[in-house]
Amino acid sequence: MGFEVIWTKKAIDTFGQRINYLEENWTEKEIFNFTERVNEYLITLKTQPLMFRKSTRLKHTHIGVIIQ
Repeated sequence: MGFEVIWTKKAIDTFGQRINYLEENWTEKEIFNFTERVNEYLITLKTQPLMFRKSTRLKHTHIGVIIQ
């Protein structure tokens, strides 16, 4: 059983900005690789959320960073 990932508005906006940047400056391959990395990260986050650091501001929230 996995947990639900809830995207904040900031996360959605940032993700869209990253995709826009990749579309303007990189190839489809890089866009695909980035989205695959995000999908893999989300699967890990859903199944093993405790491996990420706890938020100091939000209760029951863990935070992670994706570096491409």
